[in-house]
Amino acid sequence: MARQAGYNVYLTKGGSTFVGVTSDEVSIEPNTKESVTKADAGVKQKRVTSHTTNITVSGLMEVSGSDSSVLYNDDIMALAMGRATFTVVYVRGDGSNYTGTAIVSGYTESTPADPDEDSTYSLQLRLQDLHKVV
Repeated sequence: MARQAGYNVYLTKGGSTFVGVTSDEVSIEPNTKESVTKADAGVKQKRVTSHTTNITVSGLMEVSGSDSSVLYNDDIMALAMGRATFTVVYVRGDGSNYTGTAIVSGYTESTPADPDEDSTYSLQLRLQDLHKVV
């Protein structure tokens, strides 16, 4: 996939590729499992079984070859309600790449009262299997 200057999140679904920018929000949360075993003398133990990564994206565009088109709020809402999974590539500032499979976990839109102002949006993605590409 050709990298688009200025974008650091790449979403692919079927034959479609979308690029966006993170909104300063990437979080990684551990998923834990609690157990009590005889070997632990009945004391509860927690261990990390996996991680959930949440990425907030804005500025989405659809790219196809050398063409690109801006996605508007209605387009992004359709993505959010589509129940699709996406392959995600997240590129950090140092150039390292992380990839995983994501679902859309939310959509936020802010529309100002002034009709001359643009509304803003963000698409929240939840990944269960983010891993570094080496």
